[in-house]
Parts: sequence; structure tokens; C-alpha cells
Amino acid sequence: KKTPTMTKRFWNEYQKEIADDHFFYERSCIRQTFFPGSEAAFLRIMRDVLHKDIYDEENAHTCTGIGYHSDFVPLETTMTVVARLFSLMKEKGYTNYVPSCVTSFGIFSEMIDMWQHDPELLEKTRENLRKATGREFEMPTNLAHPSDIIYKFREELKQHMKYQLVN
Repeated sequence: KKTPTMTKRFWNEYQKEIADDHFFYERSCIRQTFFPGSEAAFLRIMRDVLHKDIYDEENAHTCTGIGYHSDFVPLETTMTVVARLFSLMKEKGYTNYVPSCVTSFGIFSEMIDMWQHDPELLEKTRENLRKATGREFEMPTNLAHPSDIIYKFREELKQHMKYQLVN
């Protein structure tokens, strides 16, 4: 017999603010290896189908996520690397950050949460970035994974589908 918990749809309760436009996109260091063409397809959908402003950053680099999660890259280093990526967003005049990689999305979410709860840690990261690169950064107003964006615009995208993937 199913209990109320077993039949409850938790995903329906998930609410996340996703920006409507003006996205700063960071490619993944590994996604293209597993899913060739997926990033090009996402950018084409955003630009040509949804007519969204999405900046594809060519100077991005790894988030250090795999090294961080395997205790190879220290937290302070990862924070400085993330701060540099956010500084690229700031330089281009964007506030909505879209990391292609789910590991990057997780790392960024974790760093933002830590900085919001520990202003001294945020200032230390700002200082480390300044010393290492001379750059400044701001946290994104909105952080969303491409899958969240596609889900947000699913009804609009449905109007453009030649074939629906159902049944």
C-alpha cells in the first residue's frame, strides 16, 4: 500500500527564480566530452528559438569542482577561482550566470551560500582575487543551470516543437 509520502510529487513543490533574459554562459570543461553538441544546441535554442541575450564566455576555465570534491584543491583556492569567473560576468555587464556543468552549478551554489553567511570569508575571497588578478567580482543576481532555463521556457518551446517526445 502506498503511503502519502510515496505518492507525493516533491518536484512540483520546487520553486526557483529563473531570470527571463540576459544570461552569462560558461561552458563546461567536461560536458562536451559526454554530450557532444549539447552546449551548441542550448545556445541555439536560447538565441534562435527563444530570442534571448546569452553571452558565451570564451575566457572561462574550470571551476575546480572535481579537484575540490576530491580534497585535492583547497576551499580557498576554489573560492578564488569562482570569484574570477564571476568577475568575467561582471566585466561583460551581466548578472545572471548560467554554468553549463552541473558540478559548477553545485560549486557556485555552495560558494554563494558560504559567502552570504560569512562576510569575512567573502572579503577574504575578494582580497585573494585582487592580489592574484587585480580583478573585482559580484555574486550573480541569478544562478541557473541550463536545464532549469529549458524547464522555465518549456511552454514557449513546446510551440516550436516539430515532434513531441511523449508516449
